[in-house]
Amino acid sequence: MPSAVIIRADLPPGLERLRRASVDDAGRGVPAHMTLLYPFVESGDVGPGVRRTLASIASRHEPFHYEQLRMATWPDTIYVAVAPEGPFARLQRDLQAAFAEYPIYGRGAGFRFVPHVTIAEGRAVHDPATRSNRAWRALPRPTRATAIELIATDAAGRWRVVWRIPLGGRGRSGRARGNRR
Repeated sequence: MPSAVIIRADLPPGLERLRRASVDDAGRGVPAHMTLLYPFVESGDVGPGVRRTLASIASRHEPFHYEQLRMATWPDTIYVAVAPEGPFARLQRDLQAAFAEYPIYGRGAGFRFVPHVTIAEGRAVHDPATRSNRAWRALPRPTRATAIELIATDAAGRWRVVWRIPLGGRGRSGRARGNRR
């Protein structure tokens, strides 16, 4: 069963409703997010070594502000574009270097990482109501990235948070934290 490394995105309520109606995995527990690594380590192989590496990388990246800008599209996806892209790209690059055996989306060299929050896939992409939905009016919207999360599927195929690891790596004890849920 797969896992993924993400940064959770706090969407405006209307966009979150649209995403839940238009992204299949949303119904299986996948939160609004920017993907950093997927497919990642199989759920059964997630262990202390993976956690230590993720925490080490997260500790080298401070929390950062970003803006959910606007609707953007690819042929098969409608998404929220974010800026600046640099902090996401640097974090993704460091994660990819540490876990080279898990190229993002299974893509190899030459793939350009674009941080984004998927709002619609499949048939919803071609539904004019998706693009004209009033929820898009909530953008642009400032927000903040504070942690990476490892999410994984369980035996029933539902996604759940395995670890939440703060960026900057400092909890109250001064050590990297991760909440196992």
